[in-house]
Amino acid sequence: MHDKKIILAIATLLCSGAAWADDAPAFTGHVDLVSKYILRGVSSTYGPGLPGLGNAGADAPESDQPALQWGVDWNDPSGFFLGYWASQINYSYKRLGESYADRGIADFQHKKSIENDVYGGYNGKVGDIGYTVGLTGYYYVNGEHANAFETKLGASHGPFSVTAQTLLKDVVWGNRGDTYWTLAASQPLPHDITLSATLGFYTYHKEGRYLGTVDTLTGTRCAAGTSFIVNGCFAGGAPASGGWRHLTVGFTQPLGAGFTWGLQGLLGGDNRYGVKQGNRLLATLGYAF
Repeated sequence: MHDKKIILAIATLLCSGAAWADDAPAFTGHVDLVSKYILRGVSSTYGPGLPGLGNAGADAPESDQPALQWGVDWNDPSGFFLGYWASQINYSYKRLGESYADRGIADFQHKKSIENDVYGGYNGKVGDIGYTVGLTGYYYVNGEHANAFETKLGASHGPFSVTAQTLLKDVVWGNRGDTYWTLAASQPLPHDITLSATLGFYTYHKEGRYLGTVDTLTGTRCAAGTSFIVNGCFAGGAPASGGWRHLTVGFTQPLGAGFTWGLQGLLGGDNRYGVKQGNRLLATLGYAF
C-alpha cells in the first residue's frame, strides 16, 4: 500500500493483543496526500510485458500523480476493531472491467475510480505473541468486476509482524486464492521519527477469470509466449506461482497540530507475470484527528 494500507496494517499488528489505555480514543481518523499510490509494490505494470501493454491508461501504479487518501478506525478495549480506508485512483476500474467483454474500449480515463476498503476483526494475545484475525471488503466507486473480500491473518512479536491476506474472488486485479504476505518491522528513533520496513511477497493462483493463460470470454487458450490479462492475450511473461513483490523502507515524523510527514523508498520486485517493477521514492503528508 506508496502502500498506505501496509502502514495501517503495521500499526494494527504492532498493537495486537496490547492492553488498550483507558483514555485511548475509540475513534481516530486521518486524511493524507501521497505523491503516488502504489499498490503492493506494483509501480510499473500489472501485465506480462512493457508498462501499459494492452491497457494504456489503466495500468500501474494506481495513481502516478498525487492522490488524496482518507480513513477512520474504531478500536474496542476487548480487541475488536473496525475501519475504513479510501483512495483516489488515476484510471477507471469500471472501464477496465467493461473491457473484458467489450474489447473495443480504449479510454480508461473516463469515470475514474475511488477505492474503498472496509475492514474488521479481532486483535488478541497469547503470551508474548499478538495475533490478528480479520476480513477486508474492497468496493470501487466506478468499478466493474473489481469488488471482493480478502481474509487476513497476522502475528506479531515485539517490533516485528507477519500477515497473510487471501483473496476470495476472481477480480480484474487478482485471482481467487492469491495471498499477499508481508513481514514488517517498526522502530522509534530520536526526534519523534518512526522507521518502518515492509517486505512483500505473493503466492498466486495462476488461472482466474481475468488473469491467466486462457481468454475466458471466448474460451480459447492464449498462444505460446502470451498471457491473458482482462481484455486479451499479450506477449510477455507467463503467470508465476509466487514471487517477491517489494521492499519498502521509510520514516514518518510529526510536524505538530496533528500533521505528519514521511518518505518511503520502494525497491520493486516482480509482478505476477515475472515482470520487474521500478524503484520509487514516495512522499506523504497526513493529518490525524
